[in-house]
Amino acid sequence: MSKNNFQLSVLLFSVLIIVSCHSKKNPELVLSVENYDFGNVRKDSIYKGNVIITNSGNAPLIIDNINPGCGCTSVSVTKNIIPPKDTCLLNFSYNTHKKKGIQENFITLIANTDSLVHILQINAYVE
Repeated sequence: MSKNNFQLSVLLFSVLIIVSCHSKKNPELVLSVENYDFGNVRKDSIYKGNVIITNSGNAPLIIDNINPGCGCTSVSVTKNIIPPKDTCLLNFSYNTHKKKGIQENFITLIANTDSLVHILQINAYVE
């Protein structure tokens, strides 16, 4: 094989690899905020919040599981399957019963993305 043919083969092989890497279809989960802060809240109350989940990828996003960090947090989504470039709401409520001082909780989302696990941190200061 001549030097020019070898260089052409290497170039074509490199282009093929680059094109195949860029054509991979993946969903991508993006939270509108990753740290939701209720601020100062009252004891023995329920507070509600929500964040927007966006699928910024180019394949359907499937939310397989949502785990609230404790029994004081409940959570739901408006859709479990989000088409590319679409959104849904992640709604949650936080119960401050028997809580006092600085509180830090987490909601874990498991989806069909490269990172598999996504975390929303919820903070509050219960007076």
